[in-house]
Amino acid sequence: MFASYVPEIADLIGSRQKYGGEYKGEHGKKHIVVCGYITYESVSHFLQDFLHEDREDVDVEVVFLHRVPPDLELEGLFKRHFTKVEFFTGTVMDSIDLSRVKVDEADACLVLANKYSSDPDAEDAANIMRVISIKNYSSDIRVIVQLMQYHNKAFALAFVFSQ
Repeated sequence: MFASYVPEIADLIGSRQKYGGEYKGEHGKKHIVVCGYITYESVSHFLQDFLHEDREDVDVEVVFLHRVPPDLELEGLFKRHFTKVEFFTGTVMDSIDLSRVKVDEADACLVLANKYSSDPDAEDAANIMRVISIKNYSSDIRVIVQLMQYHNKAFALAFVFSQ
């Protein structure tokens, strides 16, 4: 009887997206959500700083949300930090994806910038739009955003204070 269901079960498991699903953190354990420019370089620098042993409170899970799955190099980095890091495909512009990573329960949300962008104003505009989407979903969350141009800080602050 069970053997007749094996092909259906295999199809079901195979069709699930590898980085889909939702964040299931331990109750009471802190987590942060990181989005924006997610590459091997940006993530490795971030994790080196964030998980550094000299920091007092490193018992925080880091949840990455990005619209494309990680490449092999980035996937290897996530596997090396598997006890502290999770990755999900999605975008902060979609409330369903924000719900999947439990942004409303996160201690903070970080938006990383592409420091090599050929158009820093466009990069800042995209990141400010991410902040707006996050704040519209969860107005109480602390959002830390990297901006390339100092003058764009005024646009981000104008939104925060208009809420």
